[in-house]
Amino acid sequence: MKIKPLHIAGIAIILVAVGYGLLGFQSGFRSYTTSVAEAISSSRSIQLAGFLGSTGEYDAQGRFTFMLQDENGAMVKVISDDPRPANFEQAISIVAIGRYDQAEQALVADDLLVKCPSKYQEQVAQN
Repeated sequence: MKIKPLHIAGIAIILVAVGYGLLGFQSGFRSYTTSVAEAISSSRSIQLAGFLGSTGEYDAQGRFTFMLQDENGAMVKVISDDPRPANFEQAISIVAIGRYDQAEQALVADDLLVKCPSKYQEQVAQN
């Protein structure tokens, strides 16, 4: 059985497409961490979960900045091009998705996920 050049070209194209797909799939995964130190040392895009360390403000470039605190008390500055999320001050926890930038000395966030207290949670009765 002889393989035709057209079949070889087709197989090569399929292998290249699968290779690019795997690389794109792998780069789409973001590791999830609750440690500021781990986020700073990571060279990839990460998801950093923490608590609000400051109320936030807008810097000279019009970017929203705030301090994010991890469960050990370490803090990191977070910079986002997006406006301040709704109910930001009431946040129970925040997940900043982005990459740590050594030049900015901050986590540059592509997206912010804010978890606020649920109005459906059972209220503790005060006596």
